[in-house]
Amino acid sequence: MSQDRQNDRPKDLVADALSKLWHRSRSEAGNAARWARERLTLRQLRADRDRMYQKLGKEARHLHEAGELDHPGIEKGVGRIRELEQKIGDLEDQLRAVGLEPEPENPGP
Repeated sequence: MSQDRQNDRPKDLVADALSKLWHRSRSEAGNAARWARERLTLRQLRADRDRMYQKLGKEARHLHEAGELDHPGIEKGVGRIRELEQKIGDLEDQLRAVGLEPEPENPGP
């Protein structure tokens, strides 16, 4: 084996190792980006589901109040919402009485 070929072997090994490292890092970066997108999609789907639960709950309350939906669990839930709304209204009135304006509610879906 000639001296030149022996000197080229370590260079070839290093080049090969660097090439493999580069390709693997690109692959891993691509995977990380893909999983980040998947996590974002999952978070969005869960938020959409929660908004639908909120919308469904409001619809169930309206149906219950209109006499179109009757169930003890819904009655209990609507009663609790009424209690909370009364407490919210009382506290808002107290804030206004001392000259403070309550924060506006976030609009629902």
